[in-house]
Amino acid sequence: MPSFETEGTIEKIYALRVVSDKFQLREFVLRVPDGNYAQELLIQFTNTDCDRLDKFKEGDEVRVSCWVKGKKWQKTQQDEPKWFNSLQARTIEHLHQSNTDTSDEFNQVSSLPEPPPFNDIPDDDLPF
Repeated sequence: MPSFETEGTIEKIYALRVVSDKFQLREFVLRVPDGNYAQELLIQFTNTDCDRLDKFKEGDEVRVSCWVKGKKWQKTQQDEPKWFNSLQARTIEHLHQSNTDTSDEFNQVSSLPEPPPFNDIPDDDLPF
């Protein structure tokens, strides 16, 4: 399945939408820089992945990897077929971790004590 990865800013996060008892989705708009004109991509998480957006807010800078999906739709055999594309997110992560959010394991590292300055370490203090 075709896929891609991109970085951008979350412009809008939509509420969970339940389509049927077997399918739900949660969409967001990602603004991606592209020269003079930014692209605004509608990306979706589906089913059990919908809650991945709970850790993000509008304005966050993120990296997203997506599958590119396409589907043909034709109401009747006599109708002209139409094709629809969707971007289904696989992963999403913050580009810049906030030092104030200690709920993320990566931010907990910031609570470790500072190492001693380099010039305070004796020359003969080799670890081997």
